[in-house]
Amino acid sequence: MEEVGAKMAQEVPLITLCCKDLGTALSFPAGRHFFIEDGKLQLLVARTPVQGGGEADLQNAVRYCPFCGQPTAGLFQPKAS
Repeated sequence: MEEVGAKMAQEVPLITLCCKDLGTALSFPAGRHFFIEDGKLQLLVARTPVQGGGEADLQNAVRYCPFCGQPTAGLFQPKAS
């Protein structure tokens, strides 16, 4: 397991990731598709314009790592540093 302090739109505490590839996917600051919200791994599926202006995001929870197949449940709970 690899320890990563991911910097995204908000500060994320030290977490343990299942693989290096997921750490890389979470490290992109702009145009991110994978992100952590409420302690769960999320995937941005689509961004679409909304009638009347603005945009809406469609996101889904990711239950298994798309890179190594490990379950993601509990991976993104903050660890004591």
